[in-house]
Amino acid sequence: VLVEYLMPTVKKEGLCICMKGPDAQEEINEAKNAIKILGGKIEKIEEFNLPDTDIRRTIIIIKKEKETPKIYPRKAGIPAKLPLK
Repeated sequence: VLVEYLMPTVKKEGLCICMKGPDAQEEINEAKNAIKILGGKIEKIEEFNLPDTDIRRTIIIIKKEKETPKIYPRKAGIPAKLPLK
């Protein structure tokens, strides 16, 4: 859902940087096809602790390799109800 809203705003060859919580690997795996459909490719995944805490976060860096099809993003609410697979 997040990449469907973000990727259309990124220029070709630009980066989409998403922050997720800990253990984001399952969500990343589910999003791989959507990222491809939207013109992106995962460049890097980095996990870290927030400073002075034990709170984990994951940063996913997606490079936009081609233009996103004009039908995206779909109308508000639809990506959450019917995520790209």
